[in-house]
Amino acid sequence: MSKFQSRLITALFCIYIFGFGIAQFLLPDRTFSEQENRYLTQFQAPTLSTLKDGSFMTSFENYIIDQFPLRDKWIQMKAQSERLIGKQENNKVYLGVDGQTLFTQFQSIDASDLQARVEGVNTLADNVSVPVYFSIIPDKTYVWANRLPGNAPNVDDGSTALQAQALCSDKVHWIDLYQTLQGIDVFYRTDHHWSTMGAYQAYQTLAQAMNGACTTLDISPTLVSDGFYGTTWSSSGAGWVRPDEMYTWVPESGLTGSTTVTWYHTSQPEAGKLYDTSYLEKKDKYSMFLGGNQPLAILRNPDAQGGRLLVVRDSYSDSLAPFLSLDYQEVHLYDLRYNRLSLKQYIEEHQIDQVLVLYSVSNFTTDNNLALLKR
Repeated sequence: MSKFQSRLITALFCIYIFGFGIAQFLLPDRTFSEQENRYLTQFQAPTLSTLKDGSFMTSFENYIIDQFPLRDKWIQMKAQSERLIGKQENNKVYLGVDGQTLFTQFQSIDASDLQARVEGVNTLADNVSVPVYFSIIPDKTYVWANRLPGNAPNVDDGSTALQAQALCSDKVHWIDLYQTLQGIDVFYRTDHHWSTMGAYQAYQTLAQAMNGACTTLDISPTLVSDGFYGTTWSSSGAGWVRPDEMYTWVPESGLTGSTTVTWYHTSQPEAGKLYDTSYLEKKDKYSMFLGGNQPLAILRNPDAQGGRLLVVRDSYSDSLAPFLSLDYQEVHLYDLRYNRLSLKQYIEEHQIDQVLVLYSVSNFTTDNNLALLKR
């Protein structure tokens, strides 16, 4: 190597080190990463105690990592590089064979843990005098298995749902959704949730099982956004993947009458919406459905034919609820993650006619709040 080449490499190295170092402290700190969908570490001045226990250095290291110049571009470059060398996974996210579908890895559950969770549903059915229906939403890796990279190990093969069904008592009415979701648009490519089309397919199966009929929509879905990037995209670094489209289907006012939504963030009720379109201007666009996760939300449609339905649920029901409101005068959406009321007492006080326990398979195998079903 010539002297000139050595000096050039040294100069470039110094520019890289000192240039990024100077940029780190000249550029304003970012509070939130849209790509990663999380808040970034902010600088905290050292104190005598944080210097002594070493926590300042840990915090400072996280700050440097989070605020590194062009961080989003480096993340995308890493993901693209691993894609070019044939790697099928990045940050626990699989890239589909179409190059545009992203899959979160599915984590299976051991038999004893699954039995304990289903036992919560069985106990709930024993404790109440109304029908209890139970269903598990398949993971995207099951429905779109043909899009997965070859030999992907952590996927939903349907066995968890089959085992859960076998563990249900005679009082629990199982509804199979694993044969329901079909098509190219039933999930978001960049997110783990089902789409409006997937929620509608599930609604048809659920309504048939619980009521013997479902409401047929003779109107077309309405496109409300073509720029949705979900949480799976945020974890993947796959900046080249195109965004998803988002649709609404049930009119805000309902089909047969006026549907109202009431949120219960606290003890004081608050008027809500089926679709809070203000979220379409934010990163978390999925929260457009019902305004995001609510501890308790009640949808009321006095012109519906059905009675009162309680749905013990996760966030998948946010996009399902507008369809359910077509058939029930009241739909109570009850989230165990944020609600500690006694289910038995709630069912009695609100004169609930039917109960639906509905979870995605991923949430059912990881949510530790399911023990609250026994209360």
